[in-house]
Amino acid sequence: MPPSGPSGPVPKEEGIKEQRTAWTKRPKEREINNSPLGRGIVRSIEVSTILPVMKKVLGFIAMLAVGGLLGYVGATLVLGDREPDGVPVLPEDYGTYLLLLLPVIYLVVVGIHELGHVLAGRWQNFKFYNLTIGPFAWKLDDDDRVRFVWNKNLNVAGGVAVMLPNGSNALRKRFMWFAAGGPLASLVLAMTCYPLAQVFGETSFLRFVAYTTAALSIVIFIATILPFRTGGFASDGLRILTFARNGATALADLTGLRALAHLRAGKAYDELPVEEMAAVSANEEVPGQQRVTMDYYRYLHAIGVGDIAKANSLFTSVMDRLDVYPSGTHGNFFLEEALFSAKYLNDLPAAEAAMEKVTSSPMTEPLSIHLANAAIAELKGDAEALATELPGIEKGLARSMDQSRVSTIRTWLSGWKDLVAKG
Repeated sequence: MPPSGPSGPVPKEEGIKEQRTAWTKRPKEREINNSPLGRGIVRSIEVSTILPVMKKVLGFIAMLAVGGLLGYVGATLVLGDREPDGVPVLPEDYGTYLLLLLPVIYLVVVGIHELGHVLAGRWQNFKFYNLTIGPFAWKLDDDDRVRFVWNKNLNVAGGVAVMLPNGSNALRKRFMWFAAGGPLASLVLAMTCYPLAQVFGETSFLRFVAYTTAALSIVIFIATILPFRTGGFASDGLRILTFARNGATALADLTGLRALAHLRAGKAYDELPVEEMAAVSANEEVPGQQRVTMDYYRYLHAIGVGDIAKANSLFTSVMDRLDVYPSGTHGNFFLEEALFSAKYLNDLPAAEAAMEKVTSSPMTEPLSIHLANAAIAELKGDAEALATELPGIEKGLARSMDQSRVSTIRTWLSGWKDLVAKG
């Protein structure tokens, strides 16, 4: 997720403010009157908002249905519709069983796949932050404990494991193992369930369940080990292949991983390898997502050296190309936009407009929300609202993915506490 940058007292720069607000202005829905034309525009806005949500809901349902169907087809191909003696494999009311169990089996199979990533990440000294499996998610809270939350963001409703490396040694090898953990777990599950099915009687429903689980696990293994990119996500196979080839894309990924390790270690933004990042950003052979990521880290570097105009230009460029990232991650960027607009540009309208675009997901750090709200409350002079954000900020500092900004946030905290005390 996009980390927030350090700040000192920054003068208001009107030229920068104009550049930022040019792309943060929202459609003028609030200026629409109650005329027939106005009502028509409102309805069109509502439809344009509802349709993407419906598309995501239907897509998730379709994903479960396809997953269940693949498992069913795989199991029936192995078993056949009937055993040689003519006894049905499934009970007479099997339709009800399939309707209820196949989506569950699919989520279990996806869950085992993602747990494989988590176990491999722990083995390779990665820190756990989030695990999402369909509507279920587990994330670190402000007390550094893993807690369950419902995932309401359908953009990450398949399966996602978020872990970041501790240290920067042997990142290429470590990340290859992390990427391979999921497919290996799927393969192990399939190889376990297939012989297990032989234990059950030929007419046992459990036998069908075991075969279905094995078949679906093989499907997940094949689907994730194949090298491809979709919806802003690279498959496990593509990541492994990229690092194995060790070409320009691998260099970009390694540069990004080193930057993450840099932030996790709490090193200063101005020590980020900006020349290396600029070279990756300019390399047209590198996929767009990695190039945009390099510009994001260059934005952090510009904040670190106090070049706010350059930071603004780089961040504007990142936001203009936000579509290269999965839509489920966009809320994190809008939170950064809100904080940058409020704390660095003193631009309250832009900050509030950015906050209106935020959609939270299990991958969103509560600290980022508290920081953005606090910066906006400070601009408004709302000491009461500011006071409500401070406890969450203090609790979230130690567990932030970006430790490089912690010292600056502590400086902000001191000033915010003074404002609250003055009322």
